[in-house]
Amino acid sequence: MSSRLSSPTFAPTSASPTARSRHGTRPPVLTPEGMWWGVDSSGPITAAAIANVRGWYRGARPQFWGRYVSGEYAVTRAELAFARRQGLYVYLLVNDRNCSQCAFGGDICGNDLTRAQARADAHAALRAARRLGLPRGTVLFKDIEQVSSCTREPSADYLDAWYRTLKGTDFVTGFYGNAYQQNYDFPRGYCAEVKRAADFAADVVLEMNEDGPLIGAPRGSTGPDNAPRFAPLVPWCAPAKATVIWQYGESLDPANYTDIDQARPDTPGLLAPDGTVTVRHAGPRPTAKAGYLRSSSATMPSAPSSMRSRACANAAGPR
Repeated sequence: MSSRLSSPTFAPTSASPTARSRHGTRPPVLTPEGMWWGVDSSGPITAAAIANVRGWYRGARPQFWGRYVSGEYAVTRAELAFARRQGLYVYLLVNDRNCSQCAFGGDICGNDLTRAQARADAHAALRAARRLGLPRGTVLFKDIEQVSSCTREPSADYLDAWYRTLKGTDFVTGFYGNAYQQNYDFPRGYCAEVKRAADFAADVVLEMNEDGPLIGAPRGSTGPDNAPRFAPLVPWCAPAKATVIWQYGESLDPANYTDIDQARPDTPGLLAPDGTVTVRHAGPRPTAKAGYLRSSSATMPSAPSSMRSRACANAAGPR
């Protein structure tokens, strides 16, 4: 889709994503536990992409879709308008300039260290969000790669400066990270900042990509009806409700170009089909099926044979 195509700017209103959403007439797509079920991709949301999801994931139509706000695979206004017409919620990611095996087979490091880097990255994301006309309260999930050859990235200073650059704007900080082990760089940097800044701990929301029990799930083997319980591996210091999205499966087959996610029913900052943005549910917990659990405990299994991470901005799809 061309970014030159126009679409209406999102209305600056908001509502809470309840078990049966107020934002549209279609009932929510739920896991057995009552979590929202969705996907993410580097490629655009199109009729063909929706058909691909349904063909791969047992006929399921996603409740929500994750897309990049900037970079080579950035979402467009026209694409967001199409998603609204299809009744899809959308969450927004900001690519990491660090990545694994993407520079002619090598790693790229050194971009998630300093406050200056964070401010530059955050301002670029803000410009992209404003060009899209995103509403007040939209969460921008900054992708933080776990790259094996990078050390001490992200730093606590980087995370803090990103958060403080967005604070006071129309947008909210989220981070996408990897806490497969507590000595990974993201939980170390995140917990160092949680320890020294109470507002950071209270305001920041998380999307976690481990454990990934359904990485490479074959066609027709899984969907919302048999999704696992919401159990992301989170930084040991993360507040109970900080983790709102879990990427629990990644595509390894080029015929399938979406990864699979779960979201808490009270996830804030999603773009809704009626042009509003969702807010944290302030009343009683939604009663979707069995309800939802808190994030998993910080007990870590043994390390994987190789670290998995979301792809950088110029790769084939998010990891």
